[in-house]
Amino acid sequence: MSDADSRPARTLLMERFATMYRARHFDTDPFDLEGGYLQTTLSDEARMPLRYFVEYNNAWWFEIVTAVEVPVAAYDPASHSGFIVLEISYGDDVLRAAQHVHFAGKKIARIRTYASSAFFAGSNPLVRLDRIGNSIWLETGYDLTASTAAARRFVDSPTGRRFALAEPTAAAIAQITANVTALERRLGTA
Repeated sequence: MSDADSRPARTLLMERFATMYRARHFDTDPFDLEGGYLQTTLSDEARMPLRYFVEYNNAWWFEIVTAVEVPVAAYDPASHSGFIVLEISYGDDVLRAAQHVHFAGKKIARIRTYASSAFFAGSNPLVRLDRIGNSIWLETGYDLTASTAAARRFVDSPTGRRFALAEPTAAAIAQITANVTALERRLGTA
């Protein structure tokens, strides 16, 4: 496939990527799940497999954020890459971030995320829960089975139960718990 043939497909893919963010759910088919990866300035320079990125966001992160606005998402034919600007709401607090997107044919293959780490020093309970989620999911070496087990331990812990009893995190913990249970069943670890 020539790059000229890829332009319309990549433009549509960037629009779909934006739509998935707004809907707070990633479908798997737009991503190169076998070889693709994400790198972020927030945690480290390690390469998070895109399969893990999709699972983590669908199970944990999308349950915490209250809205995702996408002011801009586009394909840049000059660089053969895409970019997306995100305004991520945690209740009244908004994290502004951007992602640079690279492709393998008609799939998203590499994502580089840029956001301020200072945002996560805040006291908003949703931000605190996201901080915990990052440590649970990202410090397990991007192993989905280990991450799911760590997430289960968290939601069953005294701290997890406190988040489950408090607003505005109660609904997020309830859905995260259901998502972790579904992942455990799918992974055969339940």
